[in-house]
Amino acid sequence: MNTNKINLIVFDEQENFDKTKDLLGYEGATVKRFFCIQSLTQLKNILEEQLSNEDYFFLIIHVFGKTDNLQGIVKFKNSGILEEYPNINYMFISEGNKQDDIQKLMIDNQIEIQKVFKYHQVLTELRDNKFKIFSKQELLDYKKSEIAEYQDSNNNGQNYPQCDYAIITALEEDEMEKLLPFIEKEGVIKNDKHLIEYGYFKGKKTKKIAYASQLSTGMIDASILATELIIRFKPKYLIMSGVLGGKPEDSNIGDVVVANKVFTIDKGKISKLGFKHEIEGSNTDGSNITKFKREKQKIIDFIRDEDTIYKRNVNIHFGSIACVRQVIDVEGYFDNKISIIDRKAIALEMESYGIARACELINDGKTIPLIIKSVMDNTQDKTDGAKTYAAWSSAMFVKYILENDLI
Repeated sequence: MNTNKINLIVFDEQENFDKTKDLLGYEGATVKRFFCIQSLTQLKNILEEQLSNEDYFFLIIHVFGKTDNLQGIVKFKNSGILEEYPNINYMFISEGNKQDDIQKLMIDNQIEIQKVFKYHQVLTELRDNKFKIFSKQELLDYKKSEIAEYQDSNNNGQNYPQCDYAIITALEEDEMEKLLPFIEKEGVIKNDKHLIEYGYFKGKKTKKIAYASQLSTGMIDASILATELIIRFKPKYLIMSGVLGGKPEDSNIGDVVVANKVFTIDKGKISKLGFKHEIEGSNTDGSNITKFKREKQKIIDFIRDEDTIYKRNVNIHFGSIACVRQVIDVEGYFDNKISIIDRKAIALEMESYGIARACELINDGKTIPLIIKSVMDNTQDKTDGAKTYAAWSSAMFVKYILENDLI
């Protein structure tokens, strides 16, 4: 696109904008007009009062404020612009620091890594159509279509709020009960089967959460409920909290298991030669798991400090979880049936593969599954009260990562 048709909107401090805008081009020649903003309100004013429906525009963000701590990105992320216009395209710019230094700062500040361009690269990228350039009308049409996506024709046209987080449990008792104290309920979705509610994480009103428990345990119910939540809310994260069976001798009651892979063990072919396994698996590892690993000791300390009764030092395991279709209470089962398939497997339960598979297939795979469950038994010895404690420690892990913005 010819850049002299584009209005450049720069998210920056006015003083820096005045000094550097000539590095971006020349108003009336290489760009149509410049605007400087620092808030969602200013952006709305420009769209409503300064631009016609046919005007094209593009948003760029200066990564730094007056300090070298990515203050510009932080202010932009917290401005509400992306919530109001989630389809808007933008790029980060900086004239000074090296790309490697900025990306290290992004990691240190737990900001998703994105490329940062030099000022002189902006117009070249736009001319080469490396970014989608919206007209004002196109942006408004996108916004209308996004709202329409949340209209359910089978649900009396009810609107669904945007929730970045969805939480599922296999059980209402114990599992969901342990999560409800830190969710502030705002509403409920009309549904005759699942009780689907939404609200926000207490103390952080911007962390919108949809949550529901299964009517029955198992992979089928898990995948159906996960699909329903993903279609309705399109969450960024789908969290499954609750309890599971741990690997004997390697786990204890209350230990938290975070899945980096989930797999089934009972699909296959039976012939005269016996049963041949056909493994179904889903990789759930990623940068979020790495963040959890870095905070492992802090999370352990948090769970212990919140435990006013036992003060246990639970451990946190990162590993594979096997997904089965039966409740297991057999000595030697883990070594004989699971470890031979995946020696790094640390636990087993009945839902996780259904959750991960739904996230792979629905919403273009954009929803990230997080399987966070705690050990209630070791698949061969059942202990009274263990389920309640395990459900609680799992919920405390979820509380920590939400409270401390790890997701």
